[in-house]
Amino acid sequence: MATDEISLLQRFDACQQTISDLENDKSNQERLQNTVEELHILEKDIDKLSMFSPNEDFTELPSNSLQLLLVPVYLGYIAENITGDSDKRPTYLKAARAYYRSYLERLLAYNVIAFKLPWLDEEGQIIEEKETTELPKIDHSIRRQQKIQRIETQNKLEEALAKLKKERERNDDEATLREYTVVLLRTWALKAMTELEAIAEELPLAEHFIKVQQGQAIHKPSAPRSSLPPFIIAKTEEQRKVFGLGYPSIPSYTVDQWYDQMQAKGRFGQVDKLQTVHIDGNDKDVVEKYEGEDESEEGRQKKIQWDEYKDWHRRGYGNTHNKG
Repeated sequence: MATDEISLLQRFDACQQTISDLENDKSNQERLQNTVEELHILEKDIDKLSMFSPNEDFTELPSNSLQLLLVPVYLGYIAENITGDSDKRPTYLKAARAYYRSYLERLLAYNVIAFKLPWLDEEGQIIEEKETTELPKIDHSIRRQQKIQRIETQNKLEEALAKLKKERERNDDEATLREYTVVLLRTWALKAMTELEAIAEELPLAEHFIKVQQGQAIHKPSAPRSSLPPFIIAKTEEQRKVFGLGYPSIPSYTVDQWYDQMQAKGRFGQVDKLQTVHIDGNDKDVVEKYEGEDESEEGRQKKIQWDEYKDWHRRGYGNTHNKG
């Protein structure tokens, strides 16, 4: 492993410790601010090293580096837990939302998760949010059942993590490290979806509170607008351009259905190798094959063309973000 990557991982470990402590104690706001700054620097360094390229399959990514995919979700988690002036709360919530979405979109692109992201349409494009004066209606009985189900799933994931952690202590081989990291990524994916739902409820209330303070609103609060702070818009859009975000396929499973399916099969740490091939930019035909399945002649030809493409477009090709 290159010296630069070793340094990245060491710095990331320190940030990860802050995240671990944050789950038990949110009082050290100065430490959170310092960790945000370090995570931003890490994010830039990861981009400079072209560690995560859109031209690579997840199986091609080094096992030691996979944990660095957590950087955006950690940024979102800290942003959501920063306390202070109430008038800044909507800004922090919008920042957290952008980071959570960025994290989930990248996992979807790498086929680490395979559930539908509600803000994306069938083409993988962001669905424009319509402004309304009505708050979204919530069925509290359904939400309560959903929370119970999420807690059970979260517990199962954490049990799997604990077992893999013990296994790593006995036999710290690459396969165990990779499986552990995949389960960790999926654990945070579930947390991110849960937090996004909480943000969808809190954000309109936070915005309404500010309007009331300013004398701009008396009645019920409006739903959140789709706009984000300029720095978040620029970053998110740039990441989408750099990473390409051409998803393997847009799944139809909800997050809960997908995790239930994984739990039933006992496959929290397994990533199926999904081969997705676009012949050209205008061809809507997509071939999807899981490893071990029979391939048609057409599928084999498309796979050959894809392999030839990858031979000419190696790791980091086209990924020039933050290279000046």
